[in-house]
Amino acid sequence: MYPILLCSIIALAVFLERLFAYRKGRLIPKGFVDSLFAAGKDLKAVEQVCFKYKTPLSRIILVGAKRAKYSYEEALTAMESAGQHEISLLARELRILSTVGNVAPMLGFLGTVLGMIKAFSTIAKVGPGRPELIATGIAEALITTAAGLIVAIPSILAYNFLKNKLDKIAAEMEEIALDFLDRFVGD
Repeated sequence: MYPILLCSIIALAVFLERLFAYRKGRLIPKGFVDSLFAAGKDLKAVEQVCFKYKTPLSRIILVGAKRAKYSYEEALTAMESAGQHEISLLARELRILSTVGNVAPMLGFLGTVLGMIKAFSTIAKVGPGRPELIATGIAEALITTAAGLIVAIPSILAYNFLKNKLDKIAAEMEEIALDFLDRFVGD
């Protein structure tokens, strides 16, 4: 039960931390887009805005702005690469929730198997004439399965919720980055 309890604490901590980290206002600050478009095609001004905000989106924009002097396609490729990197950094803690969602039931099943072994050992020692001892052992064994599922189900739901939230933010960041690139490179 202790490993399952540890899994639940880890899952809750990761969920709360990622929920805070994925706030739209934190990843796409309100003033950032306005300041960025106000900078126009001035690379120095764009750099100042990006350094001021220091967000994943600002790092993507900065890469594209620096590559725009070569060609639109090179800037776009650089921004796509930077975007994939930034999103992978934002998503790395989500793997923990996915892992907890997969490991917690296995830990519960392991506890059940160990409990069943204990129950059958009791049968071997005292004989089949004491069903209350066997029933108690089986009940204890099944508690670990239930605990594992109680931890796994919310972990998987939290993972899916946060993954969808990140996907929406990534799509919005992509839209802003492409809009910026069109304005920065276009005539």
